[in-house]
Amino acid sequence: MPNRILALTTILRSPMRILGLVLTLFFAGEVAVMLALPYLMPGELSYAFEAVVDAVLLTLVCAPVLWMVIIGPLRRIAIQEHERSETIVANAGESILTFDPQGQILSCNRAATELFGVDAEALMELSIRSLIPSIPAAIDELPSDFRLDAQRIDGESFPAQVSVSEYPSASGSTRIAIVRDLTQAEHAERERINMARQTEALRAQQMATLAQLATGVAHEIRNPLTSIKMLIQVNRTKFADEGLPTDDLQLVEQEIRRMERSVNSLLDYARPETSEFKDFAIQDALRRTIQLIEGRCVKQKVTLKMDVPDQAICVNGDAAQIQQLFLNLALNALDAMPDGGELSIAIAQREADVVISVCDDGSGICESVLGRLFTPFVTTKAGGVGLGLGICRRIAEAHQGKLTGVNRMTGGAKFELMLPLAKRPTQPSMANEYPSTSHSDAAKRTLATPTMEQ
Repeated sequence: MPNRILALTTILRSPMRILGLVLTLFFAGEVAVMLALPYLMPGELSYAFEAVVDAVLLTLVCAPVLWMVIIGPLRRIAIQEHERSETIVANAGESILTFDPQGQILSCNRAATELFGVDAEALMELSIRSLIPSIPAAIDELPSDFRLDAQRIDGESFPAQVSVSEYPSASGSTRIAIVRDLTQAEHAERERINMARQTEALRAQQMATLAQLATGVAHEIRNPLTSIKMLIQVNRTKFADEGLPTDDLQLVEQEIRRMERSVNSLLDYARPETSEFKDFAIQDALRRTIQLIEGRCVKQKVTLKMDVPDQAICVNGDAAQIQQLFLNLALNALDAMPDGGELSIAIAQREADVVISVCDDGSGICESVLGRLFTPFVTTKAGGVGLGLGICRRIAEAHQGKLTGVNRMTGGAKFELMLPLAKRPTQPSMANEYPSTSHSDAAKRTLATPTMEQ
């Protein structure tokens, strides 16, 4: 039986197939009646009486066949589909209500009764406005999706997301409303915001502690280091004049210089610099950075590629600090490619922000430090202090921006700096001073340092 119904369902999906099946049944029934009529009604009959008998017999033969072959299977299919739809709606996890143009609730599912705290019969006696008081007055003009406060039967309010769609029915235009309780979602969002605030507060506390530590380090270590370095330099000169070996003193001086760099990095991280904010083209800061790194790119056989718009993109900030940020990211990328590779820098404008991407194809960021990338003293470099990226992030945040770092799917690392655009236009950029060769349209160009092509 199920196989027969399935086969009939396949046939009856097409109106032309139904029409063909009905015509075939009527033709077969008419042929059967015409063949059987002389045996059933022998003798001479009038044409009128014969036509009446023929019609009655045709009806008696075809009606049961039509019921068994077409109408019965279609009825069973319709009942099955209706029951399936009712089962899906009744057991749906989200609250589903239907209501008429006046707002009267016509039906509901089990989730709706649980959400609003009332049984189905009582719920269908209510209006949609009694459950969602702030729903727009013009039901005919309801948006397809909106967010507002709903109300349970006991008067308790809760945030809800309501999706409304329309479907035709015998009683007129009926609407379906899917109501989602956002209480847990909003609670989770508040928890996330609180965690972010606590993390930020902890980081600010760490910064304050680090600033105090840096002040003590500067007073207790930097000045004695300077004195020691000067004494070693004097003795190196004296020993050299007397023909004595100075290799050990030179090594000591190098280590003292390295200690000075660590102390200075610590001070730079903990002590905010005096900023001079003004509007400038981001391309100008990037151009000056390229001039500083192109020599090292040549030395390491690193290809420098850039994708920079011709039109100036202006931001408000301290150009020297932004240049320092670019330089730190570029030097980190070069450190990751000691045997050559490709350094890609791109600038793109997105609505009210500008995004600068710095990508390399080195070994990428170690998974053990990826989640603590901007944490002070976290580094994988031999002899590194672990404060460079922290300084970069501090500069980005001081400019109301955001700095992120991830590993690329194709290998290497990618850092993105997002900065807000300046609110007023400034002078055009000097982007045409890039050492470059044009390879694209007027909107953008791909720039390659000529020294990389040699």
